[in-house]
Amino acid sequence: MGSLADLLGKIPRSLAGLLGLGSEPTGPVGRLGKQCVLIAVTFCELLLNLDPRMLRDYFDLPLSVRILCVGSLINRAGSFVVIFLTIYASEQLNFGVSFATACVGVLGLGAMVGSIVGGHLADLIGRRTVMLIALLGGALMLLIVGWQTNRWAFMLAVGAFSSLAEMYRPAASAMIADVVTVKQRAHAFALMYIAINLGFAIAPTLGGALASYSFQLLFVGDAVTMSAYGVIVLLMIKEALPSETLPSETLPSETGKRSTAKPGVANGRSEQRGGGRRVTLREAVRHAVVDLPFMGFCFATLLISLVFMQCMSTLPIYIRSCGYSNLEFGLLMSINGILIFILQLPVTQYLSRFNAMSTVLAGGILIAIGFGITGAGVGIAFLTLTICIWTVGEILQSPFKHAIVTQLAPINLRGRYLGIYSMSYALALTIGAPAGGEILTRLGSGKLWLISAFVSALAVLVYALIHRSVTVRVATAMADEA
Repeated sequence: MGSLADLLGKIPRSLAGLLGLGSEPTGPVGRLGKQCVLIAVTFCELLLNLDPRMLRDYFDLPLSVRILCVGSLINRAGSFVVIFLTIYASEQLNFGVSFATACVGVLGLGAMVGSIVGGHLADLIGRRTVMLIALLGGALMLLIVGWQTNRWAFMLAVGAFSSLAEMYRPAASAMIADVVTVKQRAHAFALMYIAINLGFAIAPTLGGALASYSFQLLFVGDAVTMSAYGVIVLLMIKEALPSETLPSETLPSETGKRSTAKPGVANGRSEQRGGGRRVTLREAVRHAVVDLPFMGFCFATLLISLVFMQCMSTLPIYIRSCGYSNLEFGLLMSINGILIFILQLPVTQYLSRFNAMSTVLAGGILIAIGFGITGAGVGIAFLTLTICIWTVGEILQSPFKHAIVTQLAPINLRGRYLGIYSMSYALALTIGAPAGGEILTRLGSGKLWLISAFVSALAVLVYALIHRSVTVRVATAMADEA
């Protein structure tokens, strides 16, 4: 069996073909098809050379985590509406670019509400209950969104859908953290991220094909897959909310540090009883706000997400303006999901031995570079290269960021901490999508991508400033939960 170094050594050879070296089929669709085939071949090479010992940590994850990953794959494979939202609103409904990107901002505003409400309810009424409300309610709202032709009714429906659907994220993340050990968290979140992005690799291409027949199929298909995930949760997932609450001393102190009292760990690990007192939402938010390392981490994540959300708002419009069809755009965006599917498991396994904050910081640098150079070319090979760069940054960041947050959070505030953290992404949608649309419209694509590089670099600086304090907190939490 090959080592990780041998494994990763195979990537440059396949990337050479991916970037268009050698013979090329004629036409953009043919070239993109070849790139996707080469990515698939790379994945097969990796599987044939993969040491089974590298996957042991993933096979050892609880069954409920693997079921959630399968459900997320099904749901994300049908997540057509968010991907094609700006194209649908600007071209099919003729609402214009500014209004279309403003709708993505409303998507983010609804997600902010859903994140905090979902995180709070997940700690009060249970992770599973919140997930069911989000998935089944979100599926119904998708159908309602697809019926709207009035611009303001459409925008309102988008916000309502987002509020419901986003309640799922903190509840699912808290459930995963509840049922795994502290050492398994990065691997559990990595596996979930792979499932999500494998679905994302399928959704743009399938959605582009469906959109060529009817955009209404996107709403119906998205609702069906979301409902299917809800049924999986209903039939196969048990509640994971810890039955005993922790004492209030485990909340962050005014200095933003944990109490020295050793917290318990839910589901099979010892847990202290806290007398049954529930922490209110107001108390939880107040404690989180004075937790300076956590808030700094959320702020840096917000900055990097402002840039990353452009792939859902302005990047589709930019690619279409370069002369590519919906199908070609879908194939280009599929590269992101396929690369994550190929690399996330071995890269997470390898990097788990290093400082998590250093890995997150390195990922931010690659995101800054990838988005920053997007405007320097319009060819398929160059656009593929930029997507590959920021995708690797995403691979480095995602599982470790979630693991860091769960380790910063007191156990009885885990859902709410994850809800506040999720708000970083929601706020990025709210601000980043319309702001990106305005910059693209008023200043042009070149300025948009340069500004993206600057904001990403600022995020990297914040990560660097909080590096030591977060590292100390994470190490303390891991020692407490060991």
